[in-house]
Amino acid sequence: MNFSALLIKIGIFAVLLVLGNFMARKKIISEWFAKDTSKLMLNVFIVASIINSVLGERPAITTAEMWKAVLVLSATSVIIYGTGFIASRFFKNESNVAQTETIIGVINSLFVGLPVVGALCGGEATFYIGLSCLPYNIILYTYSTARLRGGKGGFSLKEVMTPTLIAALISMVIFLVNRPMPRFFTELVGSVAGATTPLSMLLIGATLGNVNFKELVKDRRIYIISAIRLIIVPLLAYFVLKPFVINEVLLLCCVVLAGCPTGMIVTPLSIKYGYDPQYSSRMIASTTILSFITLPILIYILF
Repeated sequence: MNFSALLIKIGIFAVLLVLGNFMARKKIISEWFAKDTSKLMLNVFIVASIINSVLGERPAITTAEMWKAVLVLSATSVIIYGTGFIASRFFKNESNVAQTETIIGVINSLFVGLPVVGALCGGEATFYIGLSCLPYNIILYTYSTARLRGGKGGFSLKEVMTPTLIAALISMVIFLVNRPMPRFFTELVGSVAGATTPLSMLLIGATLGNVNFKELVKDRRIYIISAIRLIIVPLLAYFVLKPFVINEVLLLCCVVLAGCPTGMIVTPLSIKYGYDPQYSSRMIASTTILSFITLPILIYILF
């Protein structure tokens, strides 16, 4: 893997993130615009990216390898959430153990993981990130939400069946059918997917516009949890999965997923279930910023 090319990509992502943050602070991008655009990203652009991964140049894997990838990606999700479950117990004297577990377990796979692996490895890697939506959504909207509710209540199938999960299922069907798609459709989806990476970085920067960065350096929990989320979890995933995963692209995707920052959905979930949204926002900000340092280092050392 060309490390200089990786650094260039990360540098571009960082510039776009800073630009988004600058525009948010200068009110060029309003808070409502950022929220609405975020919905557009999840419902249109990222959906197009996932489907686009199996159009044109088909991922060079067999059907059996695809199902193995689903199993490996599911194991990655279990490792991530399992680490969150164990690590959060060290904060047992606090009232927000479940929230800390969610901060460690819920990752920003679509806004950060997808652009990173897509830039490095192309369609096959994007396809794997799309497949990861299957176990990720199921665990997020069953186990994680149950933890935040204190184990009370059930879950909604409607919450589990997000547009990105549906896109992952559609991409699997297209992969299994293995028939050429109409040119208009492939070019349309490809054009929309092309906006995913720059728009996702701008939006991440915009969401950090209201974060007080002075408060970040004062909270000692941030350093501990960021180290767990960005270093310990991806290293654990790498050493657990490496003996069983021959496909280096798949293994790279698992490590990147495990090393992604905390997912932005944690803050609205915190608000919904009565936890401190400022705590989750600080963790999202710190892990997002630090991931632009830790991810390239991990990729360089491990791959």
